[in-house]
Order: sequence, then C-alpha cells, then structure tokens
Amino acid sequence: MRKLITIILPFFIALLSTAQEKRALIIGIDKYLAPPNAKIEGTARSVFKNLQGCVNDGRAMHSVIVSKFQFTTPNIDTLFNDAANRSGILKAMNSLLEKSKANDIAFIFYAGHGSQVPNSLAKEEDKKDESIVPSDTWKPGVEDIRDKELAKIYNAFLDKGVKLTVIMDCCHSGSLSRGPNDPGLFRFIDDANYDAKDASQPIPPETRPEGNFLIFSAAQDNELAQEQRDEHNISHGAFTIALIQALDQQSVNASATNLFTSIRAILKSNGKKQEPVLGGKPERQQQTLFGISKGTLPDKSLIAISGFENDRVLLQGGFALGLNKENELVKFKGADTLVKLEIDSIYGVNKCRARLVKGDIKNLKAGELLEVTNWVSSSAPLLKVYIPAGKMSYSDVTKMAGISQELRQSKKIKWVNELEKTDPYTSIYFDGEKFRVNVDGKDVPVPSSLTSAALIQLGKQDSSFYFELPVSNELAAAVAERLLSVKNKSIVIVNNITDANYTLYGTIDENGKPAYGLRRAQTSARDSLESMPVQTKSFPLNNNSPEMATDVSDSLYEYAMRLSKIRGWVQLTGPKEGETNFPFHLEMRNKETGQLVTNNEYKVGEQIAFHLVANDGYTGANKVKRFVYVFIIDKAGNMILAYPEADAGNVGNQFPKFENFNIVKDVFLFEGTVSEPVGTDNYFLLASDEPITNYAMVFNQEGVRAAGGEESPLGNLLNMGNEDGTRSLKKTVSNWNLIRLSVKSRY
Repeated sequence: MRKLITIILPFFIALLSTAQEKRALIIGIDKYLAPPNAKIEGTARSVFKNLQGCVNDGRAMHSVIVSKFQFTTPNIDTLFNDAANRSGILKAMNSLLEKSKANDIAFIFYAGHGSQVPNSLAKEEDKKDESIVPSDTWKPGVEDIRDKELAKIYNAFLDKGVKLTVIMDCCHSGSLSRGPNDPGLFRFIDDANYDAKDASQPIPPETRPEGNFLIFSAAQDNELAQEQRDEHNISHGAFTIALIQALDQQSVNASATNLFTSIRAILKSNGKKQEPVLGGKPERQQQTLFGISKGTLPDKSLIAISGFENDRVLLQGGFALGLNKENELVKFKGADTLVKLEIDSIYGVNKCRARLVKGDIKNLKAGELLEVTNWVSSSAPLLKVYIPAGKMSYSDVTKMAGISQELRQSKKIKWVNELEKTDPYTSIYFDGEKFRVNVDGKDVPVPSSLTSAALIQLGKQDSSFYFELPVSNELAAAVAERLLSVKNKSIVIVNNITDANYTLYGTIDENGKPAYGLRRAQTSARDSLESMPVQTKSFPLNNNSPEMATDVSDSLYEYAMRLSKIRGWVQLTGPKEGETNFPFHLEMRNKETGQLVTNNEYKVGEQIAFHLVANDGYTGANKVKRFVYVFIIDKAGNMILAYPEADAGNVGNQFPKFENFNIVKDVFLFEGTVSEPVGTDNYFLLASDEPITNYAMVFNQEGVRAAGGEESPLGNLLNMGNEDGTRSLKKTVSNWNLIRLSVKSRY
C-alpha cells in the first residue's frame, strides 16, 4: 500500500503543478475629482475630470468572464474608484503576477483616464510616455503609471511562462481628429506636469517570441476613446460596449482576430471614429481571447444564482450578458430539466431576477450555474438620430448657404462637402446650440462675424474647409415628425449627439441651395470603406413650402431606414452555439489562383468564389439538417440574394451533405466579380431548421420596403429594418445560426 501511495503521489503532484488557472484583475475608475476643500498643490496635474462608465465596464467584464470563460470569482480581483489608486493598482498587478504560474492564464482590464507624461530621456520623438491615471492623481507626489512601467510588469508575466491578455479602454494621447466632433465625454486627461526622466526601453511585450501576450486598446495613440450610453441608457466606454456585444456574438472559440473584427464593425456602426488596436504575435492573434484551448469550454452562457427573494431567484447576470426578459434558464439532471426559470426583471449590468416555470425552487442553491436555453431578441432601437435644434428660419439658412457658396468659389481654400474623401483642415458646424469651429483637430473660438472673409482667416492657404449648414426650424420639425411617425421602434430621436449614430446635417447642392442628409455623429475619411456610410446623399431644400420640407423629410426617412437595416444585421446577436450549432464557415477564394482570401479584402475586378467549408474536427456526427441562405447587404441598405438561386427552391441548400455516407466538407456556393463602388460588403449566412418559402423575395429587397416576412420569429427577423418590420422580435428556440463575413473592396 505504501509503495502504491509513493507511486501515485508524485503523479498527482505533477498533475497539480501543470493545472492551468485563470486569474483576472479588473480596474475601473470614474472618480478623479479631489474631495471638497482638498489641497492639490504640487500634484501631477491641475485639472481633474470624472468619468461615468468605467466602473460599469469593470462590472460588465467581471460578469462576462465568469459566465462565458469560467473564471471563478475568488480568482478575480477588482479595483474600483478610490481603491484603484497608484499603490493599489501596482500592488494588485504584482499580486496577480506572484500568484500566476507557468501555463496559467492572466487577464488585466483597465477602464479610466489615459494621458501622457513628459520624459526628457525618452527615445520617442515627442519625448512623452503614454500612461494610465490612478484615482489619487490629485494627491501631491502621485505619478501616473507609465507604459514603460507597465511593459516591465507584463514582461515579468511572460518570463514566468504565463499567457497574458490586456484590455485597455482609455485614451493615450488626446489628439482630436479633424472634422466635426461631437462634444462627448472622453477618457483623456491633460498631460502630467512633471518630467519622468526615464531612459529605459523595455522590450515591447507584444513582440516577444513566445507569443504569450495579447493586448486590445480602445483607440490609436493619437485618438480619443469616448464614453457613450448603451441601449439600456447605461454609461460605458464606446469600445467596451462593442467588446461586450462582440463577445455575445462570437463563440468562446473565436480567434482574437475574428473577435477584433467584430468589435471594430460594431464600434463603427455605433458612429464612433476611434480606431481600436490589436497587438500580439500573429500566432497569438489566431488563438482565443485568453489563449484557452479551443473546445475546452462549453459554448454557452452559464448564470450563477446569487440568492432568493420570496418566490423569485436572483441571478448574477444582466445586460452585460445580453440577457432580456423572457430568457429561460435551466438546471439539468442528466438530460432532463430539473428546474426551469424565466427572467422577469433586469436590474442592470450584472443582476436580474427570474420566476419559477418548472420544478421545485428547493432544488436550487446560491452559487449554482444555470444554462440559458433560448434566444430572445433585444428591443433596442436600430438607429439613433440626432436632430440639431432648428433655431434659424429658412431665410437665415439661405444666407448661410450664400456664405458657403462664397467659400466654395474662393481660390484661397479647398471647399469640402464629401467627408468620405477627406478630413478637412478647418470645419465649422452647428451643434444644436451654437456654432463650433475645429482647426486641425482643435476647437478654436468662433469669429464674432460669420462672413466668408472671417472664416477663411481660420485656415491656412489652400487648406481644406468644411462648412455645415444649420437646420431651419421648419425642416427640423418636419424631419422629427416623419421619423416619429414610424409605427415600429427601429428609429429613435435622441437629445444628445453623443448618444446618436447619425445626425441631420446641411450643405449646399451644385446650385448653392441648402441640402440636407444624414452623417455619422463622428466623421473620418478613413471610415469611407466601412459598411456604415460616413454621409448619405443630401436632398435640396429649394424653398420654404411645407411640401418641400415634407419631400426632404421623406427622403431622409428612407435613408434612415436603410441605415437601420445595415446596423441591425451588423449588431444582431443570434442564438448561442451548442450541441446543434452549424459546424461550417464561409471561405473566399480567388477563382484564378485558387488561393484562400484570408485578410478580408479583395480588389475591384477580382473573381471570387465562395465555399461552405466544415470546421476543423467536424466528422458529421451532428446530422441536424439546416437550410442555408447567403445574402449581401450593401451600404445603401439593399439586401441581395447570393445563394441559392432564386428559382432553385429549398432542395439543394440543405447541409450537411453526404456522399457514400461521408460528410462533404467543401461545397462551392457561388462566385462573382468584385465591382464598384469600393467599400465594405457584408455577407450573411443564415442556417435555419425551417425553410424560408419566399426566400427569393425576402433576400432581394431594394431599400427598406416590406418583404412580406413570414409570420414567425424568423420571419420577423428577416423583415428587420423594413418599413413595416418589427424590432420587438418574439423569443424562439435556438434553431438558427448567423455567420457574418465583412470584406473590404479596394482598387
């Protein structure tokens, strides 16, 4: 017996030593202002600004990593507000480092202010280090935590063989982009007022050959990261909103690259110009978010019971996990349902309540994990539109149009009205309350007299100049009335441009007349290839008649509906994958070379073939048949059927296919030649248990008119964004899957 114990004991010790632990540190700071009457002399900076959504971000990430990635609460440290001071952050990072062993997984999340610290000994040209700002920055002697300090800590994790993922939702520079900028809340605070005098150059952890480091950043180092309110009116970072939704869309087995692509698409569809950053070796980017081996986690949402309230069950899950009223949760006993609950109230980011539907509540206890078993759509609007206050008459607007015409004809500037083509050096626009001027990325005082001569003085010789007309009170009222007349809830009008995806804007047409369209709340020429257009077509307002205002508002309504269709499909979170998931993916191949297109880009004139290919490891064990449909939605909101042929019927589009009892793992679907205009083509593959009998009509929709969707949850889904469609889709079992493929076309 002793000999047996002696043999087995080393085995168990070795097994325990190689066990992989998952640990996390989550930091969120909203409170930066010093307490009342506090002395702030000799501090790192003299201006302190509070934020609103950073703690919400932290709580949301805590909820997500527990539910989806099986981090355990005891292994997650959180630092919020006062606790996230400089010493607290460094102590917590070093504690995480000390606990982590070789092959462990570590995760650091930070939401708060980013800034820069002067460093006279830095090798960088600007002589500044990027930094994160602790909550006690108002105290004398408290310095920022600079990127060089962070790099040393990150490298220490890698030296131990730990797989480290870092997500930073903050600014690191504060430079504004050119063009109209909404006056939102940004996660940037002014530079520190001391010299770090640090000549060290730690190795960038993302370049380490081990490939154990991955970092997601909310914005480029010359951009601002913005806050916004989500569909539930809860403040978050714009990046974290996109991250949480992408995690809800994607499988836990999704690669970091695919997840990042989804984050970016959602961020852009929300109207934000900031450009997120993915850092890490290519091999690491192809792994899962935390480097967890694919297939080791169940691809389902597991929600913990936190307690009981009379006959209701309190759960540790909320909006952050994409939960909605009528979601059902089950405790299984073997293959049978022991207890079933239905959510009846959601209290916020990570808390909800459910009622008993089946079984005995006595069979539940705090801490148990329940599985979400059905899909319920969000009732959030598809498009948020801001209409600047109409504080001018039509006569006043025409005078402004005359100034714009003078600017266009001036040889001293380059007049711009297409923001998709260039980011203007000088912009003047009306934010609903006042005129604002942006010169080379900075807000400057507005001239006391708005004349073409005064405005030209704002820019340099031959510089680009954008002049945006205000909205007349008559047109503002007409557009608001038209958008609010929609019976469904696809579109809402918001009171703050920060919350908007698009805003009503004015320019002049070729005849110098006022013309109006919709533009992104934040504009950037580099986004011209995105699926959501920077600007729509503008429509001239030739006179002040009610009929003319009605015509223009009708046209704007049409385009708003088109935009809502694009955004609805880009943002849609479908049923979670499970045992009956659709084990295939779309592949693009260059028809001439046969090479796989892996960078999600193709060129005008290229011939591309699309194939449906089985996922790695799929053997055909799951023989649940799905009807497959592939369609495209372009930037104009048109839906175009790609597969099957319109007259083919629901015969050859069932998958998987078998030949001689063997699974067919590669099936050609369709091909085509890439044509103009350039931009992002969004391909969607819908795999459904039920056939769509009128698919030829449903998937060929010009604009936003009704397509006669079938009276079913799936039919309502297909009519999303149409004039008589619905946003409040009914709940349904997980009997369909959606695969997205966004591809940029270039010359």
